[in-house]
Amino acid sequence: MTTESPNDDSTLSMNALAVGSAAFAVSLFVVALFAMTVGELRGAGLAFLSASLVIYLREKYLVGD
Repeated sequence: MTTESPNDDSTLSMNALAVGSAAFAVSLFVVALFAMTVGELRGAGLAFLSASLVIYLREKYLVGD
């Protein structure tokens, strides 16, 4: 009878990927805010859209119930 600990390698790598994608989303928000301040609205919109997609994909595939 083998029991897996909650801190096995797959859980740790998935959590690291989830944290990395959250950090990437935050960096996309920073890029979008900077683009807005310099008047590059198309770039800001693209960065906001990309951040939203990263957050959606993170919640859908990386953060399980």
